[in-house]
Amino acid sequence: MSQLRPALFAVALTLAIATPAQAAAAAPAITVQNGRTQPVFSYADAVREHVYVESTVDSDLDGSLDKVRVDIIRPKESGPSLRVPVIIDESPYYDNSGRGNESERKVYDAAGNVTKFPLFYDNYFVPRGYAVLNVDMLGTTRSDGCPDVGGKADVLGGKAVIDWLNGRAKAFRADGTPAVADWTTGKSAMIGKSYDGTLANAVAATGVEGLKTIVPISAISSWYKYQRSNGVVYNYDYASWLANYVDTDPEAKCQAVRDKMDAEDGDATGDHNAFWAERDYIEGLLADVSKVRASVFVVHTVNDLNVKPDNFSAWWKALADRHVPRKIWVGQTQHVDPFDFEGRRGCGWTRCTGGSTTGCTAYATGS
Repeated sequence: MSQLRPALFAVALTLAIATPAQAAAAAPAITVQNGRTQPVFSYADAVREHVYVESTVDSDLDGSLDKVRVDIIRPKESGPSLRVPVIIDESPYYDNSGRGNESERKVYDAAGNVTKFPLFYDNYFVPRGYAVLNVDMLGTTRSDGCPDVGGKADVLGGKAVIDWLNGRAKAFRADGTPAVADWTTGKSAMIGKSYDGTLANAVAATGVEGLKTIVPISAISSWYKYQRSNGVVYNYDYASWLANYVDTDPEAKCQAVRDKMDAEDGDATGDHNAFWAERDYIEGLLADVSKVRASVFVVHTVNDLNVKPDNFSAWWKALADRHVPRKIWVGQTQHVDPFDFEGRRGCGWTRCTGGSTTGCTAYATGS
């Protein structure tokens, strides 16, 4: 394998260098050193807000289009005269298991805005001139709808957020007034581990314009591969179980959706059917690798017994066959983020040198 580049800096290069922000008189100058944007904006003064993006699906069948809750943190100076790119972590886990090994959850103030974002993306990227969006997957946390585990709601909810950032979808504030993303270039990246990274794969495979790069970590590319091995069923009624786990609303709200999953998942035979074709992002009914416009930085491990390596290898080959710009980082640990690889907490996404976590260098280039 040739020299590797950490996902943080791959995202930064793709979004920042290709998209210089417009200069604003009162804003600090965005600078790039050694291939990395530098921290010149105040994190403490950053704007924290939330909106509800209108999707194209009604997954809970209540007669209204589901709205996706989007929590935003961005530089104070961002606006029509200083438009910034966006880093997105869409997740179903913000109010149940949390994110990372410490199970971090969102913390809200009295106005409903997030005062503590899980993980470290906000701390790293906002001072460097990016907005960071933590998106509640449809059917979870503070979004509308019902989760459908890789299906239409999962895929099109995240796509709607990219569309809103580019003026193609509506969004509203808590008081019902329209919300316009006049502070962004419209160019975005999606990153995340496991289900979060799976959502990045899914949204990219819709071909949505404005999504420039994704960093899927230990992510699913085919839910059939995730739950089947040549027709052998790993777990019966898994989709409905997972949907119920990530949905913290009263069970009755989405029971009909889960019952439909159980009726259509084909557990009796283990065969691939329309249910799984909807949840396939390589050759699927909703998403297909041939539509991918974004560059892709794949991160996976050979010892991942949750999302097994065939999910990244099949995705990687399909990307390669279509000459999608791509990088890959294959580890030897289990189902964890590189930040949580054993012995690497001190380096995270950077390269550890000298056999310890005290000597760290970051990849700015590579092929």
